[in-house]
Amino acid sequence: MEEYKKIINVLKKIDPSYPNEVILVLDATTGQNALNQVEEFSKIHDLTGLIITKLDSTAKGGVVLAICKKYGLPIVAIGMGEKETDLHPFNAEYFSKALLGIEN
Repeated sequence: MEEYKKIINVLKKIDPSYPNEVILVLDATTGQNALNQVEEFSKIHDLTGLIITKLDSTAKGGVVLAICKKYGLPIVAIGMGEKETDLHPFNAEYFSKALLGIEN
């Protein structure tokens, strides 16, 4: 965490308004530990969004709902594989239906 603090301090030396965006990437298989990760990163700097990865596995990322509610963070994108082309903009309707097992 100290390294992240250093990065933010260096950015602020360049421009006091930096960083403009702080997006945390969470592994969907992490489960409830993701709440702790968001809390710890929030102590360093305000987060502006989330990217959820590994949604191509058996993980459904349900903890994301609790995180979004508690911290008011938007989901920016979701990862459905290992290639950069597998990163997709987040679509709330599609995600909700997939989480509940409703066909899209």
